[in-house]
Amino acid sequence: MELTKREQEYLAGKEGKGAQKCMQLLVAMGEVTGARRMVPIVSGHIAGNYAVMEDEGIAWVEEIVRDGAKLQVYTTKNPEMYDFENPLELGVPQRIQDIQNRMNAALKALGVALTYTCHHYLAGNVPRFGDHISWASSGSLCFANSVIGARSNRDGDHVVISAGVTGVIPETGLHLTENRKGQVLVSTKNLPLSKFDYAEWQAMGYKLGKIIAARIPVFIDLPPEYMPFANIRALFYSLTTTGAMPMIHLVGITPEALTLEAACQGSSKGLEVISITEEDVRQGYREVSTAKTDKVDLVIFGCPQCSIQEMTEAIQLLDGKKVAPHTELWFCTSNWVKTLCRRMGYEDKIKAAGGRIVADVGAGDGPFIYLKERGIKTMAINSVRGSYYASNLWGMGTWFGTTDECIKSAIAGKWQGRT
Repeated sequence: MELTKREQEYLAGKEGKGAQKCMQLLVAMGEVTGARRMVPIVSGHIAGNYAVMEDEGIAWVEEIVRDGAKLQVYTTKNPEMYDFENPLELGVPQRIQDIQNRMNAALKALGVALTYTCHHYLAGNVPRFGDHISWASSGSLCFANSVIGARSNRDGDHVVISAGVTGVIPETGLHLTENRKGQVLVSTKNLPLSKFDYAEWQAMGYKLGKIIAARIPVFIDLPPEYMPFANIRALFYSLTTTGAMPMIHLVGITPEALTLEAACQGSSKGLEVISITEEDVRQGYREVSTAKTDKVDLVIFGCPQCSIQEMTEAIQLLDGKKVAPHTELWFCTSNWVKTLCRRMGYEDKIKAAGGRIVADVGAGDGPFIYLKERGIKTMAINSVRGSYYASNLWGMGTWFGTTDECIKSAIAGKWQGRT
């Protein structure tokens, strides 16, 4: 690789052993991927939780910190396993608390901003069009590439941290313009999109992700008026659950896809066209749920974390009602949304109904490491991603449905949605 004088100094250890190890990792990655040089980054984001990093990952961070590594680039962190305010109430084992505290101490010493949110682009970590970044969260990096027009690959935590310490990353993959062109066309003209709810947008993404795999799709006929932030998020976070695409072109919305020709960097002739149908969506909807019983132990929201708009919708559905005696109701969100919920009286209403707001946690995987030990076997959730992770990573029985269906299930203690 063609390294600058500064990058050569990192590699030679002139900025300390910690930074040297990070540059060695990046150079190895660049050589494997055929990169000619490094490019500066302006933003980083890591998963940073135990389910991803495990003991070896924590030990590596501790090692480079001892060797003097420190982040140069603003880097945020995904949700954690439990709410720091009430671990005893949540029944979090001491060993889980110890693991999380050790990991967070290492990340804090490194200089990671402990935001504990998957909505970091709504909490100050906002790149501009054309900025090079290194993000590890598949849904949000897809949002950055596709909606903002920033440039990131699907990086792992070690790569993000190394890039944040050195300030650079190999110029490969989606950092190069030629690799950002559309590779497959997707038509939704056979769908009644004006009638789709949040769950159906996700079911569509779930089904399409399996078909598209790692290719960059171009949605050629999604009307912009049907694509508010909530629908974009529903589509992106479900597509990247079953698919490995790092970018999605929405013609007329994505900055690099104002036209079909722009999305494909020329002619789209010869590209495969996928036409999704209502039956495909229904099939995807059925595939997401894995529960074998209608009894629901837990109703959980927040994968990605609940926004204040989602909390408002849930309050309207829950107001004046009571959660079933043997069912738990969790709303997972960021600490700043939890604070806003307190100000607006939402937390009191949720507590009165028998539920709880759980901050700094995502409903995708983190809490199931101890919830399963507590006897939680079957859950209901309004997130494809959350259902997929809970079932496939932790063996939970899951029901997937709308927010309304999930709230009704919490009240009844049994699944009240589609089967």
